[in-house]
Amino acid sequence: MEIEKILVPFDDSEHSVNAAKYALYLAKLAGAHVTIVNCYGWSSYISEVPISLMKEFEWTRMKEAEAIVKKAGDIFEGQGVEYALETIYGLPGPVLARQAEKKEYDLIIMGSHGHSDIAGLFLGSVTHKVLNTIYCPVLIVP
Repeated sequence: MEIEKILVPFDDSEHSVNAAKYALYLAKLAGAHVTIVNCYGWSSYISEVPISLMKEFEWTRMKEAEAIVKKAGDIFEGQGVEYALETIYGLPGPVLARQAEKKEYDLIIMGSHGHSDIAGLFLGSVTHKVLNTIYCPVLIVP
């Protein structure tokens, strides 16, 4: 299997930093391009919150997501690997499944746990969701 495109979900947790570093290592070996993504937004709809407050929250989360992926970019900067940083509105599990399918990544490298409110029994909830919906290989890094 040839690895040309790698997707790395990144939330600045210890596990996602480890995944980014491993993706950098593999990308150097394979000459692959790495896309680092952070998802942001509401985890549920709350009808009592005014729209203006929701918009302000979304803008704040978007800025936080940009700062988070920049930290991943710092890992890749000057390392001789092509990479892209993306922030996407939505819940990580469904967003990552759509991204992987749309972009036709060869490999997803992600941390075993992250900054999720609901942790899975052995793996993080986002990792569990991705493993159950993705068609391409997923490498889980502790």
